[in-house]
Amino acid sequence: MPEKADRYQETGTQYIKEEVSRCESIQELKETVFPRLRSQEEAWSGKIKEIIGECGYSKTKFAALCGVSRVAVDNWCKGAIPKNRETFLRIGLAAGYSTERMNHLLQRYGHYPALYSKSLEDCVCLYVINHGYGEETAVKYGYILDRIKANIAGEDSIEEVKDVTTEKFDEKVAEVQGEDELEQFIADNIAMFSNAYHKFYAYVKMNISVNYLKPAFAGSVFEIAEVQGWSSSLRQCVSAIRQNKWYPTRNKVISLGLHLSMDHEQIDEMLQLAHMEPLCAKNVFESVIMFILDDASLNDIMNTDSEDYDPDELCSYAREILKELDIPGITDFISELPEVEDDW
Repeated sequence: MPEKADRYQETGTQYIKEEVSRCESIQELKETVFPRLRSQEEAWSGKIKEIIGECGYSKTKFAALCGVSRVAVDNWCKGAIPKNRETFLRIGLAAGYSTERMNHLLQRYGHYPALYSKSLEDCVCLYVINHGYGEETAVKYGYILDRIKANIAGEDSIEEVKDVTTEKFDEKVAEVQGEDELEQFIADNIAMFSNAYHKFYAYVKMNISVNYLKPAFAGSVFEIAEVQGWSSSLRQCVSAIRQNKWYPTRNKVISLGLHLSMDHEQIDEMLQLAHMEPLCAKNVFESVIMFILDDASLNDIMNTDSEDYDPDELCSYAREILKELDIPGITDFISELPEVEDDW
Protein backbone atom coordinates (compact mmCIF):
# COMPACT_ATOMS: atom_id res chain seq x y z
CA MET A 1 0.00 0.00 0.00
CA PRO A 2 2.76 2.58 0.86
CA GLU A 3 4.41 1.80 -2.49
CA LYS A 4 1.16 2.48 -4.33
CA ALA A 5 0.71 5.73 -2.40
CA ASP A 6 4.22 6.83 -3.36
CA ARG A 7 3.52 6.16 -7.03
CA TYR A 8 0.30 8.19 -6.78
CA GLN A 9 2.15 11.03 -5.07
CA GLU A 10 4.77 11.12 -7.83
CA THR A 11 2.11 11.54 -10.52
CA GLY A 12 -0.14 13.95 -8.58
CA THR A 13 -0.79 17.39 -10.08
CA GLN A 14 0.89 19.32 -7.24
CA TYR A 15 3.95 17.05 -7.34
CA ILE A 16 4.30 17.49 -11.12
CA LYS A 17 3.82 21.25 -10.78
CA GLU A 18 6.68 21.40 -8.27
CA GLU A 19 8.85 19.27 -10.54
CA VAL A 20 8.22 21.68 -13.43
CA SER A 21 9.20 24.66 -11.26
CA ARG A 22 12.49 22.96 -10.34
CA CYS A 23 13.58 22.35 -13.94
CA GLU A 24 16.38 24.65 -15.09
CA SER A 25 16.26 23.80 -18.79
CA ILE A 26 13.84 22.45 -21.36
CA GLN A 27 16.03 19.36 -21.63
CA GLU A 28 15.65 18.70 -17.92
CA LEU A 29 11.88 19.12 -18.28
CA LYS A 30 11.84 16.55 -21.10
CA GLU A 31 13.93 14.07 -19.11
CA THR A 32 12.32 14.37 -15.67
CA VAL A 33 8.71 15.47 -16.19
CA PHE A 34 7.60 14.17 -19.59
CA PRO A 35 8.15 10.49 -18.66
CA ARG A 36 5.83 10.90 -15.64
CA LEU A 37 2.97 12.23 -17.71
CA ARG A 38 0.53 9.89 -19.31
CA SER A 39 -0.25 11.30 -22.72
CA GLN A 40 -3.43 13.36 -22.66
CA GLU A 41 -3.99 12.27 -26.24
CA GLU A 42 -3.77 8.60 -25.23
CA ALA A 43 -6.27 9.13 -22.42
CA TRP A 44 -8.67 10.93 -24.73
CA SER A 45 -8.38 8.25 -27.42
CA GLY A 46 -9.48 5.62 -24.89
CA LYS A 47 -12.33 7.78 -23.61
CA ILE A 48 -13.88 8.64 -26.98
CA LYS A 49 -13.75 4.99 -28.06
CA GLU A 50 -15.51 4.10 -24.81
CA ILE A 51 -18.19 6.74 -25.43
CA ILE A 52 -18.90 5.57 -28.98
CA GLY A 53 -18.98 1.94 -27.82
CA GLU A 54 -21.44 2.73 -25.01
CA CYS A 55 -23.72 4.64 -27.40
CA GLY A 56 -23.76 1.83 -29.93
CA TYR A 57 -23.50 4.31 -32.80
CA SER A 58 -21.30 4.00 -35.87
CA LYS A 59 -18.62 6.66 -36.17
CA THR A 60 -20.57 8.20 -39.05
CA LYS A 61 -23.75 8.43 -36.96
CA PHE A 62 -21.88 9.81 -33.94
CA ALA A 63 -20.17 12.41 -36.13
CA ALA A 64 -23.54 13.56 -37.48
CA LEU A 65 -24.97 13.91 -33.97
CA CYS A 66 -21.95 15.98 -32.90
CA GLY A 67 -22.12 18.15 -36.00
CA VAL A 68 -18.63 17.19 -37.21
CA SER A 69 -17.18 15.08 -40.03
CA ARG A 70 -16.46 11.36 -39.84
CA VAL A 71 -12.78 12.30 -40.30
CA ALA A 72 -12.92 14.40 -37.11
CA VAL A 73 -14.21 11.41 -35.13
CA ASP A 74 -11.50 9.18 -36.64
CA ASN A 75 -8.92 11.74 -35.51
CA TRP A 76 -10.40 11.81 -32.00
CA CYS A 77 -10.02 8.06 -31.81
CA LYS A 78 -6.36 8.50 -32.73
CA GLY A 79 -5.90 10.96 -29.88
CA ALA A 80 -6.66 14.35 -31.43
CA ILE A 81 -8.32 16.40 -28.68
CA PRO A 82 -11.25 18.67 -29.66
CA LYS A 83 -10.07 22.28 -29.83
CA ASN A 84 -12.94 23.95 -28.04
CA ARG A 85 -15.29 23.46 -25.12
CA GLU A 86 -18.47 23.48 -27.22
CA THR A 87 -17.32 20.35 -29.05
CA PHE A 88 -16.98 18.57 -25.71
CA LEU A 89 -20.52 19.71 -24.88
CA ARG A 90 -21.83 18.27 -28.15
CA ILE A 91 -19.99 14.98 -27.53
CA GLY A 92 -21.53 14.67 -24.06
CA LEU A 93 -24.98 15.54 -25.39
CA ALA A 94 -24.68 13.03 -28.25
CA ALA A 95 -23.70 10.42 -25.66
CA GLY A 96 -26.81 11.24 -23.61
CA TYR A 97 -24.76 12.28 -20.59
CA SER A 98 -26.30 13.55 -17.38
CA THR A 99 -25.07 16.82 -15.89
CA GLU A 100 -22.71 14.89 -13.60
CA ARG A 101 -21.13 12.87 -16.41
CA MET A 102 -20.90 15.96 -18.63
CA ASN A 103 -19.00 17.78 -15.92
CA HIS A 104 -16.56 14.88 -15.59
CA LEU A 105 -16.00 14.86 -19.35
CA LEU A 106 -15.33 18.61 -19.41
CA GLN A 107 -13.01 18.65 -16.42
CA ARG A 108 -11.08 15.42 -16.88
CA TYR A 109 -10.57 15.31 -20.63
CA GLY A 110 -10.98 18.92 -21.79
CA HIS A 111 -9.52 20.70 -18.77
CA TYR A 112 -12.58 22.92 -18.85
CA PRO A 113 -14.78 23.82 -15.88
CA ALA A 114 -18.10 22.19 -15.06
CA LEU A 115 -21.35 23.51 -16.52
CA TYR A 116 -22.05 27.05 -15.32
CA SER A 117 -25.62 28.32 -15.64
CA LYS A 118 -24.53 31.98 -15.94
CA SER A 119 -22.84 31.15 -19.24
CA LEU A 120 -25.20 31.41 -22.22
CA GLU A 121 -23.99 28.19 -23.86
CA ASP A 122 -24.11 26.25 -20.58
CA CYS A 123 -27.57 27.57 -19.75
CA VAL A 124 -28.88 26.13 -23.03
CA CYS A 125 -26.93 22.92 -22.44
CA LEU A 126 -28.45 22.46 -18.98
CA TYR A 127 -31.90 23.08 -20.44
CA VAL A 128 -31.60 20.36 -23.12
CA ILE A 129 -30.09 17.89 -20.62
CA ASN A 130 -33.00 18.52 -18.24
CA HIS A 131 -35.58 18.05 -20.99
CA GLY A 132 -34.06 15.03 -22.72
CA TYR A 133 -34.39 15.06 -26.50
CA GLY A 134 -32.98 11.56 -26.96
CA GLU A 135 -30.39 11.04 -29.67
CA GLU A 136 -31.25 14.45 -31.13
CA THR A 137 -30.12 16.26 -27.94
CA ALA A 138 -26.88 17.59 -29.43
CA VAL A 139 -28.66 18.74 -32.60
CA LYS A 140 -31.37 20.40 -30.52
CA TYR A 141 -28.74 22.18 -28.44
CA GLY A 142 -27.19 23.70 -31.56
CA TYR A 143 -30.56 24.71 -32.99
CA ILE A 144 -31.78 26.40 -29.79
CA LEU A 145 -28.45 28.15 -29.18
CA ASP A 146 -28.24 29.51 -32.74
CA ARG A 147 -31.85 30.67 -32.59
CA ILE A 148 -31.33 32.52 -29.31
CA LYS A 149 -28.06 34.12 -30.45
CA ALA A 150 -29.74 35.32 -33.64
CA ASN A 151 -32.69 36.79 -31.76
CA ILE A 152 -30.58 38.64 -29.19
CA ALA A 153 -28.05 39.91 -31.77
CA GLY A 154 -27.29 43.55 -31.17
CA GLU A 155 -27.74 43.29 -27.43
CA ASP A 156 -24.67 44.85 -25.85
CA SER A 157 -25.47 45.22 -22.21
CA ILE A 158 -22.52 45.43 -19.86
CA GLU A 159 -24.38 47.31 -17.16
CA GLU A 160 -23.91 46.35 -13.56
CA VAL A 161 -26.46 43.76 -12.49
CA LYS A 162 -27.56 42.57 -9.10
CA ASP A 163 -25.62 39.38 -8.52
CA VAL A 164 -27.57 36.18 -7.98
CA THR A 165 -25.88 33.16 -6.46
CA THR A 166 -25.06 30.41 -8.95
CA GLU A 167 -27.16 27.99 -6.90
CA LYS A 168 -30.19 30.28 -7.18
CA PHE A 169 -29.59 30.82 -10.88
CA ASP A 170 -29.36 27.02 -11.36
CA GLU A 171 -32.78 26.71 -9.77
CA LYS A 172 -34.23 29.34 -12.10
CA VAL A 173 -32.83 27.55 -15.17
CA ALA A 174 -34.29 24.23 -13.94
CA GLU A 175 -37.74 25.84 -13.70
CA VAL A 176 -37.77 26.94 -17.35
CA GLN A 177 -40.30 25.05 -19.48
CA GLY A 178 -40.30 25.25 -23.28
CA GLU A 179 -38.00 26.89 -25.80
CA ASP A 180 -39.92 30.16 -25.95
CA GLU A 181 -39.73 30.47 -22.17
CA LEU A 182 -35.99 29.74 -22.31
CA GLU A 183 -35.48 32.46 -24.91
CA GLN A 184 -37.40 34.94 -22.77
CA PHE A 185 -35.45 33.90 -19.67
CA ILE A 186 -32.15 34.54 -21.46
CA ALA A 187 -33.38 37.88 -22.84
CA ASP A 188 -34.42 38.92 -19.33
CA ASN A 189 -30.99 37.99 -17.98
CA ILE A 190 -28.82 39.08 -20.90
CA ALA A 191 -26.87 41.52 -18.73
CA MET A 192 -25.92 38.63 -16.44
CA PHE A 193 -24.52 36.64 -19.36
CA SER A 194 -22.77 39.62 -20.96
CA ASN A 195 -21.10 40.69 -17.73
CA ALA A 196 -18.85 37.62 -17.70
CA TYR A 197 -17.43 38.45 -21.13
CA HIS A 198 -16.99 42.07 -20.11
CA LYS A 199 -14.88 41.08 -17.08
CA PHE A 200 -12.64 38.96 -19.30
CA TYR A 201 -12.11 41.76 -21.82
CA ALA A 202 -11.56 44.31 -19.03
CA TYR A 203 -8.79 42.08 -17.67
CA VAL A 204 -7.16 41.94 -21.11
CA LYS A 205 -7.26 45.74 -21.38
CA MET A 206 -5.87 46.15 -17.87
CA ASN A 207 -2.84 44.02 -18.75
CA ILE A 208 -2.26 46.01 -21.92
CA SER A 209 -2.18 49.13 -19.76
CA VAL A 210 0.32 47.56 -17.38
CA ASN A 211 2.63 46.01 -19.97
CA TYR A 212 2.24 48.22 -23.04
CA LEU A 213 1.08 51.69 -22.04
CA LYS A 214 4.42 53.38 -22.60
CA PRO A 215 5.47 55.82 -25.36
CA ALA A 216 7.30 53.11 -27.29
CA PHE A 217 4.55 50.51 -27.08
CA ALA A 218 0.90 50.06 -28.01
CA GLY A 219 -1.96 51.37 -25.87
CA SER A 220 -4.95 49.42 -27.20
CA VAL A 221 -5.86 45.93 -28.34
CA PHE A 222 -5.96 47.11 -31.96
CA GLU A 223 -2.54 48.78 -31.75
CA ILE A 224 -0.86 45.83 -30.05
CA ALA A 225 -2.33 43.49 -32.68
CA GLU A 226 -0.79 45.69 -35.39
CA VAL A 227 2.59 45.98 -33.63
CA GLN A 228 2.89 42.25 -32.99
CA GLY A 229 1.31 41.09 -36.24
CA TRP A 230 -1.44 39.01 -34.63
CA SER A 231 -3.02 36.24 -36.67
CA SER A 232 -6.51 36.92 -38.00
CA SER A 233 -7.96 34.21 -35.73
CA LEU A 234 -6.45 35.80 -32.61
CA ARG A 235 -7.81 39.20 -33.64
CA GLN A 236 -11.24 37.69 -34.28
CA CYS A 237 -11.42 35.95 -30.92
CA VAL A 238 -10.60 39.16 -29.04
CA SER A 239 -13.17 41.05 -31.10
CA ALA A 240 -15.76 38.41 -30.25
CA ILE A 241 -15.01 38.73 -26.53
CA ARG A 242 -15.38 42.51 -26.75
CA GLN A 243 -18.78 42.06 -28.37
CA ASN A 244 -19.87 39.61 -25.64
CA LYS A 245 -20.17 36.76 -28.15
CA TRP A 246 -17.97 33.96 -26.86
CA TYR A 247 -14.71 33.07 -25.14
CA PRO A 248 -11.72 31.91 -27.20
CA THR A 249 -10.41 28.35 -27.01
CA ARG A 250 -8.08 27.43 -24.16
CA ASN A 251 -4.95 27.63 -26.32
CA LYS A 252 -6.07 31.02 -27.64
CA VAL A 253 -6.32 32.30 -24.06
CA ILE A 254 -2.79 31.02 -23.36
CA SER A 255 -1.52 32.55 -26.61
CA LEU A 256 -3.16 35.86 -25.70
CA GLY A 257 -1.42 35.75 -22.32
CA LEU A 258 1.98 35.32 -23.97
CA HIS A 259 1.28 38.16 -26.40
CA LEU A 260 0.39 40.41 -23.46
CA SER A 261 3.53 39.40 -21.54
CA MET A 262 1.48 37.97 -18.65
CA ASP A 263 3.10 35.91 -15.94
CA HIS A 264 1.95 32.48 -14.71
CA GLU A 265 -0.46 33.88 -12.13
CA GLN A 266 -2.01 36.34 -14.58
CA ILE A 267 -2.62 33.69 -17.24
CA ASP A 268 -4.22 31.45 -14.61
CA GLU A 269 -6.49 34.33 -13.60
CA MET A 270 -7.43 35.01 -17.23
CA LEU A 271 -8.25 31.32 -17.73
CA GLN A 272 -10.49 31.40 -14.69
CA LEU A 273 -12.28 34.51 -15.98
CA ALA A 274 -12.97 32.48 -19.14
CA HIS A 275 -14.41 29.73 -16.90
CA MET A 276 -11.43 27.44 -17.47
CA GLU A 277 -9.08 25.61 -15.13
CA PRO A 278 -5.61 27.07 -14.37
CA LEU A 279 -2.62 25.78 -16.36
CA CYS A 280 -2.37 22.03 -15.83
CA ALA A 281 1.04 20.53 -15.02
CA LYS A 282 -0.17 17.05 -16.06
CA ASN A 283 -0.70 18.22 -19.64
CA VAL A 284 2.55 17.96 -21.63
CA PHE A 285 2.02 21.16 -23.62
CA GLU A 286 0.92 23.19 -20.61
CA SER A 287 3.80 21.90 -18.50
CA VAL A 288 6.09 23.48 -21.12
CA ILE A 289 4.15 26.77 -20.96
CA MET A 290 4.53 26.71 -17.16
CA PHE A 291 8.28 26.15 -17.51
CA ILE A 292 8.53 29.05 -20.00
CA LEU A 293 6.62 31.42 -17.70
CA ASP A 294 8.55 30.43 -14.58
CA ASP A 295 11.91 30.65 -16.36
CA ALA A 296 11.02 33.98 -17.98
CA SER A 297 10.09 35.36 -14.58
CA LEU A 298 13.39 34.21 -13.06
CA ASN A 299 15.25 35.89 -15.93
CA ASP A 300 13.39 39.20 -15.52
CA ILE A 301 11.84 39.00 -18.99
CA MET A 302 8.52 40.29 -17.65
CA ASN A 303 9.90 42.96 -15.33
CA THR A 304 8.14 46.10 -16.56
CA ASP A 305 10.38 48.28 -14.36
CA SER A 306 13.54 47.15 -16.11
CA GLU A 307 15.17 49.55 -18.59
CA ASP A 308 15.61 46.59 -20.96
CA TYR A 309 11.95 45.51 -20.77
CA ASP A 310 10.54 44.44 -24.13
CA PRO A 311 6.84 43.40 -24.07
CA ASP A 312 7.39 41.17 -27.12
CA GLU A 313 10.30 39.22 -25.63
CA LEU A 314 8.14 36.61 -23.89
CA CYS A 315 6.54 35.58 -27.21
CA SER A 316 9.94 35.33 -28.86
CA TYR A 317 11.33 33.30 -25.99
CA ALA A 318 8.31 30.97 -26.01
CA ARG A 319 8.68 30.40 -29.75
CA GLU A 320 12.36 29.55 -29.35
CA ILE A 321 11.55 26.89 -26.72
CA LEU A 322 8.44 25.44 -28.36
CA LYS A 323 9.99 24.93 -31.78
CA GLU A 324 12.41 22.41 -30.21
CA LEU A 325 9.54 20.13 -29.20
CA ASP A 326 7.41 17.58 -31.00
CA ILE A 327 3.98 17.90 -29.36
CA PRO A 328 0.64 17.43 -31.19
CA GLY A 329 -0.88 20.76 -32.23
CA ILE A 330 2.21 22.77 -31.37
CA THR A 331 2.81 23.94 -34.95
CA ASP A 332 -0.48 25.87 -35.01
CA PHE A 333 0.33 27.46 -31.66
CA ILE A 334 3.83 28.50 -32.74
CA SER A 335 2.50 30.04 -35.95
CA GLU A 336 0.78 32.75 -33.89
CA LEU A 337 3.94 33.80 -32.05
CA PRO A 338 6.17 36.53 -33.51
CA GLU A 339 9.21 35.42 -35.48
CA VAL A 340 12.42 35.42 -33.44
CA GLU A 341 14.73 38.25 -34.43
CA ASP A 342 18.16 37.33 -35.77
CA ASP A 343 19.91 38.92 -32.79
CA TRP A 344 17.87 36.89 -30.27
